[in-house]
Amino acid sequence: MQNTWIEKNNVAQFQEANWDNWIGTKACGSVETAREYADLNAEVSFFFYCRQGMVLTNGRSFNPGDAAFFSGQPWYGSAPQCDSYQKVVFNTPAFINDFPVDSAQDDATSLQWNTNISGFTTQAILGDPWNLLYASNQTSYFDTNLTTIPSTATAVLIDWHAFPNRLGQYLGNNAYPANPYKYSDEQLLAIADQHASAAVPIPAFQQIPTQLCPQATWNNDLHMYGPYGPRGWQDEYCEWSVVRDSQSDKITRIDMTCENPEYWNTLWMIDPQKVADVYSSTLSFGAPASAQIVVPVSDLYLLDPATKAAVIDPSTGRPAYNPLNKWNSGPVAVRGSSRNYGGAMHLTSTPNTLQTEMALAGGATIQRNCGNSVPQTLICCAQYGQAYRNSDPHIGQLVNQVVGGQATLGVPSKAALANPTGLYIQVPDLSGFTLPADPKLPAHACAQDCWQIVRGAAALTDPVTGMLFGATTASPQNGGNFVLHAVFQLPASWVAAGVSFTIGDITDDTGLPIQWGGQLIKKMSIGLWARPVPVSAVPASEACVLPPPTGVTPPASPVPPDYAQPLQLFHSAIWNASFNTMVSNPMNAPIPLVSNSTLIAPIVRLGQSNISMVLTCSAKLGPQGQLPVADFGPDVTVVVSHFNDNINYAVPGNSYPSQCASVNLQLSIGANAALGLRGLTLTNYGDPVQAAMPALLNIVPA
Repeated sequence: MQNTWIEKNNVAQFQEANWDNWIGTKACGSVETAREYADLNAEVSFFFYCRQGMVLTNGRSFNPGDAAFFSGQPWYGSAPQCDSYQKVVFNTPAFINDFPVDSAQDDATSLQWNTNISGFTTQAILGDPWNLLYASNQTSYFDTNLTTIPSTATAVLIDWHAFPNRLGQYLGNNAYPANPYKYSDEQLLAIADQHASAAVPIPAFQQIPTQLCPQATWNNDLHMYGPYGPRGWQDEYCEWSVVRDSQSDKITRIDMTCENPEYWNTLWMIDPQKVADVYSSTLSFGAPASAQIVVPVSDLYLLDPATKAAVIDPSTGRPAYNPLNKWNSGPVAVRGSSRNYGGAMHLTSTPNTLQTEMALAGGATIQRNCGNSVPQTLICCAQYGQAYRNSDPHIGQLVNQVVGGQATLGVPSKAALANPTGLYIQVPDLSGFTLPADPKLPAHACAQDCWQIVRGAAALTDPVTGMLFGATTASPQNGGNFVLHAVFQLPASWVAAGVSFTIGDITDDTGLPIQWGGQLIKKMSIGLWARPVPVSAVPASEACVLPPPTGVTPPASPVPPDYAQPLQLFHSAIWNASFNTMVSNPMNAPIPLVSNSTLIAPIVRLGQSNISMVLTCSAKLGPQGQLPVADFGPDVTVVVSHFNDNINYAVPGNSYPSQCASVNLQLSIGANAALGLRGLTLTNYGDPVQAAMPALLNIVPA
């Protein structure tokens, strides 16, 4: 396994810290030997190495060359004799560095990202033991922190078409089952871009089936097309925005992103100004001077809906981030105006989150009695993701086949998303696109030249195999891409040479001018990398998840559990502002901005008291109004109050808002509490205590 180590000089574990996470001390003689030992010991998450002898007031002493190894999170104190090293197992998407390598901010980003993905991993493995049967203890999804990965474990690319399949399924021609709307291809392109042409007005989103299993049923209950949101329908983990010339209405630029919102929230936690700077450089990449923008950091603030003041995030002490800010909302972008806005920096459709993708992969590892040959049958059985997307049914089927051995030459495996964990645009083949004739074009110019990588990489070396991702000894070529953000625009050198056309004059592979961004998106695919690790036998198959999906009659027994389920935890200031900020959308179904939050654990500090938080949950009051009991474990005191069973929002990862409850929590953290991520048990009155929802709270030093 190839881990990254974050070095911090002249510090060691604070002598007055809680040393319950101390694993042991070993005479190593060198930092390299200590790292080798730590790499082979999955329990170790950090160590300090003594260059000189050190005696602590707590009675511990260390000789030169000693290394002390720990699990959990460090609480550093000054130690001029020592240096500390913290393990990073999960690297940032595409190994990207938005800060200078090895800078304090780069290290902080890496450590926070590692914490996030570690937490999402434990959530993916646990599944849902509170309200579902046959959907928990998903141990064929492995924790990279705790798994030795052989150097022969080649990552497998799972990719799918980027244009939203559900648009065609529910609104287009030639769908099965047929829908009543039968929009043309041009109408689907217009609705996807939210832009009309002279001949094609923007059609309306329509009512679609609520019952999707065993197939979409049109003669039953219907609801408005979703996901709701400014780009909600772009739900294949690829979102785009389009810039058009204000005079001709021709496209001049298309921005495409698959960057997950969790990364951008992480970057914001470290340095909001860096986020604004990367917004500016990304959305201005290669653009002419008239289309360059500078994004003020204040444009990205979460505002109190009543006072319009910036909301301070208690996790950081700085203004909170608004993921649906003016530069990352909707498919339309305006440039060269006094009122510029729009762009696509990261994913915003509520199911388009990385935590959701990991949870889907976790659920897909369970082998099912129904088999895995039919994606629709499997997704209805296992209830991961959204039926009729290009992505979720295909991802689930391929992950299931990797575990079952059907996709790995008969070798069963456990699996996880490969490091670096993320979703990635694959470079399209645009050889069918045609440029207009222009004498100022360079020799051999082609439409492919207009597709430019802004963030990410065309290829990366796999730290496990030492070869390009997806490559093997027998087939050493690059197996796939790690593009995070791309643009389709004329190269700056063509513009400087005086080329007379723009993107809207290029024709696609059907010979039609590019009037909509969707014409390009139809040529693209999105992918993720799964890492299979061989096991000796296929795990036993399980029955379909209960209760079954809408419209499917449940069996008389067994009866699914009905326990309190923690959903999401917020600092009260963040919850109040984001829940009370309503976001409009073309479906005319406004939803709270909190639907675009993430499951990154809010931060609290040792010794803090009376911290005001809100927990959303599936819970109920006792017969005399007794509140559920919340428990974060030792040295965290919790007071529960104000039960509200009328909360409606889309919990991140869900395509639609749904009803749930909330309780107010007042937390006090002990001065010597164990650091790191904490799970939460939530127990309805009279019920036995159930499994904790992992990684809902992050305790850090004061």
